[in-house]
Amino acid sequence: MSMYRNENEEHWSDHAICRGADPDLFFPIGYSAPVLKAQEDAAKAICANCPVKAECLSWALQVGEPDGVWGGTTPEERRYLRRTADAPVRKPLPVIVVRGDASESEHASAA
Repeated sequence: MSMYRNENEEHWSDHAICRGADPDLFFPIGYSAPVLKAQEDAAKAICANCPVKAECLSWALQVGEPDGVWGGTTPEERRYLRRTADAPVRKPLPVIVVRGDASESEHASAA
Protein backbone atom coordinates (compact mmCIF):
# COMPACT_ATOMS: atom_id res chain seq x y z
CA MET A 1 0.00 0.00 0.00
CA SER A 2 1.38 3.37 -0.97
CA MET A 3 1.91 6.06 1.63
CA TYR A 4 0.59 8.61 -0.82
CA ARG A 5 -2.99 8.95 -1.96
CA ASN A 6 -3.88 8.38 -5.57
CA GLU A 7 -5.18 11.70 -6.91
CA ASN A 8 -8.48 9.98 -7.83
CA GLU A 9 -8.90 8.37 -4.40
CA GLU A 10 -11.39 10.03 -2.08
CA HIS A 11 -10.37 11.29 1.35
CA TRP A 12 -12.65 12.01 4.31
CA SER A 13 -11.96 15.73 3.88
CA ASP A 14 -13.50 15.58 0.39
CA HIS A 15 -16.87 15.14 2.13
CA ALA A 16 -16.43 17.78 4.86
CA ILE A 17 -19.14 20.44 4.71
CA CYS A 18 -16.68 23.06 5.98
CA ARG A 19 -14.90 22.94 2.60
CA GLY A 20 -17.13 25.76 1.38
CA ALA A 21 -17.00 27.79 4.59
CA ASP A 22 -14.67 30.65 5.48
CA PRO A 23 -11.53 29.02 6.99
CA ASP A 24 -11.15 31.96 9.41
CA LEU A 25 -14.35 30.81 11.10
CA PHE A 26 -12.58 27.61 12.21
CA PHE A 27 -9.44 29.36 13.46
CA PRO A 28 -10.46 32.00 16.02
CA ILE A 29 -7.68 34.10 17.48
CA GLY A 30 -8.72 33.05 20.98
CA TYR A 31 -11.51 31.19 22.74
CA SER A 32 -12.59 33.40 25.63
CA ALA A 33 -14.06 36.72 24.39
CA PRO A 34 -17.81 36.70 23.65
CA VAL A 35 -17.31 37.43 19.94
CA LEU A 36 -14.83 34.57 19.67
CA LYS A 37 -17.21 32.27 21.55
CA ALA A 38 -19.87 33.12 18.95
CA GLN A 39 -17.38 32.28 16.19
CA GLU A 40 -16.55 28.97 17.88
CA ASP A 41 -20.27 28.17 18.23
CA ALA A 42 -20.84 28.92 14.52
CA ALA A 43 -17.97 26.61 13.52
CA LYS A 44 -19.25 23.86 15.82
CA ALA A 45 -22.75 24.25 14.31
CA ILE A 46 -21.28 23.46 10.90
CA CYS A 47 -19.39 20.49 12.35
CA ALA A 48 -22.56 19.19 14.00
CA ASN A 49 -24.10 18.49 10.59
CA CYS A 50 -20.96 17.14 8.93
CA PRO A 51 -20.97 13.53 7.72
CA VAL A 52 -17.23 13.14 8.42
CA LYS A 53 -17.12 14.77 11.87
CA ALA A 54 -15.75 11.61 13.53
CA GLU A 55 -13.00 11.17 10.92
CA CYS A 56 -12.05 14.84 11.26
CA LEU A 57 -11.80 14.60 15.04
CA SER A 58 -9.85 11.36 14.83
CA TRP A 59 -7.37 12.96 12.43
CA ALA A 60 -6.96 16.05 14.65
CA LEU A 61 -6.32 13.84 17.69
CA GLN A 62 -3.84 11.64 15.80
CA VAL A 63 -1.71 14.51 14.53
CA GLY A 64 -2.09 16.61 17.67
CA GLU A 65 -3.64 19.54 15.80
CA PRO A 66 -2.96 22.51 18.13
CA ASP A 67 -5.24 25.09 16.51
CA GLY A 68 -8.73 25.53 15.16
CA VAL A 69 -12.04 23.75 15.43
CA TRP A 70 -11.75 20.18 14.13
CA GLY A 71 -14.45 17.56 14.43
CA GLY A 72 -16.52 19.97 16.49
CA THR A 73 -13.83 20.45 19.15
CA THR A 74 -11.58 23.30 20.25
CA PRO A 75 -7.87 22.80 21.00
CA GLU A 76 -8.66 22.74 24.73
CA GLU A 77 -11.34 20.07 24.25
CA ARG A 78 -8.94 17.95 22.19
CA ARG A 79 -6.24 18.25 24.85
CA TYR A 80 -8.77 17.00 27.38
CA LEU A 81 -9.75 14.08 25.13
CA ARG A 82 -6.10 13.12 24.62
CA ARG A 83 -5.37 13.30 28.36
CA THR A 84 -8.36 11.18 29.31
CA ALA A 85 -7.76 8.64 26.54
CA ASP A 86 -4.13 8.16 27.57
CA ALA A 87 -4.75 8.21 31.30
CA PRO A 88 -4.64 4.92 33.17
CA VAL A 89 -7.81 3.79 34.91
CA ARG A 90 -7.93 5.43 38.32
CA LYS A 91 -8.45 3.29 41.38
CA PRO A 92 -9.73 4.70 44.67
CA LEU A 93 -6.97 5.32 47.17
CA PRO A 94 -7.13 3.58 50.53
CA VAL A 95 -8.24 5.62 53.49
CA ILE A 96 -5.22 6.62 55.54
CA VAL A 97 -5.84 7.18 59.21
CA VAL A 98 -3.59 9.67 60.92
CA ARG A 99 -3.83 9.51 64.68
CA GLY A 100 -6.08 12.22 66.05
CA ASP A 101 -7.45 13.61 62.76
CA ALA A 102 -10.89 11.95 63.06
CA SER A 103 -12.83 9.63 65.29
CA GLU A 104 -12.77 5.87 64.75
CA SER A 105 -16.49 5.88 63.79
CA GLU A 106 -15.84 8.35 60.93
CA HIS A 107 -13.12 6.07 59.54
CA ALA A 108 -15.31 3.01 59.80
CA SER A 109 -18.09 4.72 57.82
CA ALA A 110 -15.61 5.95 55.17
CA ALA A 111 -14.29 2.44 54.53
